[in-house]
Parts: sequence; structure tokens; C-alpha cells
Amino acid sequence: MIQDIKLTRYYYADQREQFSLTEDTYQGWVMLAAQDGSFSFTIDGGDDTKQQLAQFGELIFCPPNHILKRHVLQKLSFHFCEFTCLGDWTLPQIVRLKDISRLRSTFQYLQEWQESEDLHQQFTSDARHLIKDLIFQSHREQYKTQHHSAGTIDPLMNRAAAYIETRTCEHELSLQELATTLGISNSQLTRRFQAAYGLSPVRFSTKVRLTRARLLLVETQDSLENIAEQCGFQNAFYFSRVFSQHMGISPSGYRKNYRV
Repeated sequence: MIQDIKLTRYYYADQREQFSLTEDTYQGWVMLAAQDGSFSFTIDGGDDTKQQLAQFGELIFCPPNHILKRHVLQKLSFHFCEFTCLGDWTLPQIVRLKDISRLRSTFQYLQEWQESEDLHQQFTSDARHLIKDLIFQSHREQYKTQHHSAGTIDPLMNRAAAYIETRTCEHELSLQELATTLGISNSQLTRRFQAAYGLSPVRFSTKVRLTRARLLLVETQDSLENIAEQCGFQNAFYFSRVFSQHMGISPSGYRKNYRV
């Protein structure tokens, strides 16, 4: 249960070429998650010791007294947390979170917390809540994997969603580029993504952009032109047209109605 979890330490590391330690053993549970970049890992002492790849959208869990080996593959920004728990408590070595927009937001808040707080102090309630939420999401994904029929969870499409989430506000989505990265055809990408998320990759990309736009409209004073640029739209006019079409209200109207 979430209330039985006690956090012992947490930190965020930015743009690492390598880990300080290539392997270590911990007294408590460890969660390791990439925010940007990727790494390979193995966990010795368990049933499965094969090397695996981890990148944004995936959380790695190492049980107590197991050896966690890790190696940076692409320049890495990552979150590390150690915690203890009571009773029988298990998680798979790697958990793929489907709600990656929520994951990205949680990572952003954790990063902001670390940059603004004295790290020698104990966890603030906000930081504890955010990390426990990551563990809660992991339990939820594990439950869904165990109770849904085979084929409803598609790890490759989780990678596709993570790819879109991290890049779509920077440039126009290229289905060909994404399909090539995943090693599948454009038609396979579209079909499998639709089955996994109920949206086409293009519609999912638009959803990610609009989610960010809504946040910027409410929390900043940025102009529509500036917000359009930050969210990957060609210009303010195109941004306003897409926003109004999907949200049923103009960006200016949304800002007026929802800013508190």
C-alpha cells in the first residue's frame, strides 16, 4: 500500500555522460528513471538478469540487496529514489507508464523542487507526494498488465508515445522518422498506436501540444505567438485555429475563463 512506503533519499541528475557508479547494492528499494536520454541495466540476484534498455516513460525498480548495474547509452538526465516498504510488496524490474504526459509533469515538478530546496533537509510533503504518485502509477500499470487480455499493452507503442511527448513541441511530427526509429512501417505504427491509445500518432501529437498550451495560457503571461512557438505550432493564427477546433473555445477565451 502507498501509505506503507517510506522515502529515504531522492535526487535528480542532469545531462550525465556516465553514472558515478556502474553498479551498486541498496538496502531499500530503488527507482531509477530517465527523463532524457537512455541507459541499459541489469539486476543481479533476481529471476531475470538479462540486459534491458530504459528511456523516458519507463521506471526501473531494483529490490533490496540486489546488484543494480547500469550504463549510459545516450546523454542522460535521470531521477533516482530509494525507499522502504512494509509487508509483501513486489514490482517488475521495468514498468512502462502509459500516461506519459502526467509522468513528464511529475518529473518537471520534482526537478523544480530539487533546484529550489535545500537537499540536506528532509523531503517536503510535495516531493513525497510526487514520488509516491510515481509508485502508485507503477502499481496501476502492473495491475492493468495482469488483468487485461494479452495484446492490450504494447511496450513499443509506449516508446512511440514517449518519443512524441518529448519531441512534438520542438518540431513537426514525422511518422516516417518515428517508424524508422521503432523499426516498423508507417502503417504498422498507425495501426498499433491507434489500438494502444485510441488515437492516431498525429492526433496524439496534437493532444500533447494542446495540453502544454493550456498550461501556458493559464500559468503565464506569454503572448499567443510565444505559446505557439513553445508548443510547436507554425504561428499564432494556426495555433488559434487548431486550439479553437479541438477545445471549442479560442486561446484568449480559455485564458480568460480559466485563469484564477
